[in-house]
Amino acid sequence: MNIIHVTSEVLPFSNNGSMAETLFCLPFATKRAGHEVSILSPLYASIDVAKHNIKSTQLKTWVNAGFAVYEFEIFETYLNDVRYIFFKNDELFNRAGLYGMGTFDYADNDIRFGTFSQAALNFLKYHNIDVDIIHCHNWQTALIPVYKKLHFNDLKCKTILTIHSVDNLGVFNKFTIEALNLPWEIYNMENIEYYDNISFLKGGIVFADAITTLSPTFAKELIKNGGGIGVEEIFSNHTNKLEGILNGICSMIWNPEEDSNIDATFSKDDISGKNVCKNSLCSELGLDPKLPLVVFIQKLIPERGLDLVLNAVEEFVSNNINLIIFGPNNISDYNHKFQEIKTKYSDNVKIIFSDHANKSQREYAAADIVLMPSMYEPCGSSILIGMRYGAVPVVRKTGGLVDGSKKAVEQGVGFTFDEFTSEAMMKAVKKACELVKSDKRDEAVKTLLAIDNSWQNATEEYIKLYKRLLEEN
Repeated sequence: MNIIHVTSEVLPFSNNGSMAETLFCLPFATKRAGHEVSILSPLYASIDVAKHNIKSTQLKTWVNAGFAVYEFEIFETYLNDVRYIFFKNDELFNRAGLYGMGTFDYADNDIRFGTFSQAALNFLKYHNIDVDIIHCHNWQTALIPVYKKLHFNDLKCKTILTIHSVDNLGVFNKFTIEALNLPWEIYNMENIEYYDNISFLKGGIVFADAITTLSPTFAKELIKNGGGIGVEEIFSNHTNKLEGILNGICSMIWNPEEDSNIDATFSKDDISGKNVCKNSLCSELGLDPKLPLVVFIQKLIPERGLDLVLNAVEEFVSNNINLIIFGPNNISDYNHKFQEIKTKYSDNVKIIFSDHANKSQREYAAADIVLMPSMYEPCGSSILIGMRYGAVPVVRKTGGLVDGSKKAVEQGVGFTFDEFTSEAMMKAVKKACELVKSDKRDEAVKTLLAIDNSWQNATEEYIKLYKRLLEEN
């Protein structure tokens, strides 16, 4: 098969979250399984062209949008035998951020990613790319299945849309339809209309041949209650093509046996290095290494349970539990609370601001417990990574957290809670602390390190889905 991924971000070139890691790992694993794989993505200003040996192909394509014509020059490079194809338009993508600045999205993101989607299909059609599967990701490329059915039906391939997050449905003014060469006939409840606007993601869901999300449980929740945020009406008519495939984690990034970013390597056969990692980080941060260490490594937003953690800080301290909060500082509403914590609880609680979640290896390696108390959660990569580094998972029973922690819970080295409250969360945290303070702690670490959360299983499921779609022809 020839699989084309179309994405707005991909490691190591562009990165705003776990989707970029998925787009590094899944194509690589699919290529190793014997298939042809390419990734199409915008060429952002932040991408180091020289470092990654990205060169112009001398090919171009053009897209009309509104009263403007956008020219895209095609660049490419290879990594791990996978072809990466980049679309360069400085007016649209030569900017400081991928999607916006701080908490503000660029006002023309509809034009930016709508034209990119059309340019990607132009490239495939007019350069005679023999493609079997076009695999799109999130709202940014969700119009590709729409354009494919309406304007590129001569491309004899299937389209898949993977939903990495429902935090953003790609909602824009309804008159974007005209600017992006879409017919008003699809502006209705059954197609792309969304509360007097349009939703890119809804359009993709309606027009794609298959939809996937990052865990089986989250797929069920999307149908039942909209994943916890009330978007179930989007999925209600398309349940037959929705499938949940649990994400893996990249062993080339997250591997305590070989990780050069941590203070000492370790494995299930020799966990002594984990103690070194904890002692080193605690010494650096001024924390007592004898106390249980909990890490919360997330986007610092309410949906990920940040309020639950902040409201429980005093209880962490009174129970002699150390806590590290790690994430980007992009919500000013919490600045006062963060400052209060730094002032009052600095002996036990540390807040680390970083825009790069993939630079958190030292925190994971040092952690006794990894905490994810999310309101809703498509996958929960932080839990999978924490377990890979021997940290006991404590999670709320929702979405991908249920699937990701299942093996640990079944073996008695993972803990869950139901209610979205600080009280329920802390009960589970205390149970985990009892484990890591007991003589069963080393055995628990070894058990966690033996759990396989790699991309192997997920890749096999995606390949089965690809083949099943092609057999439907």
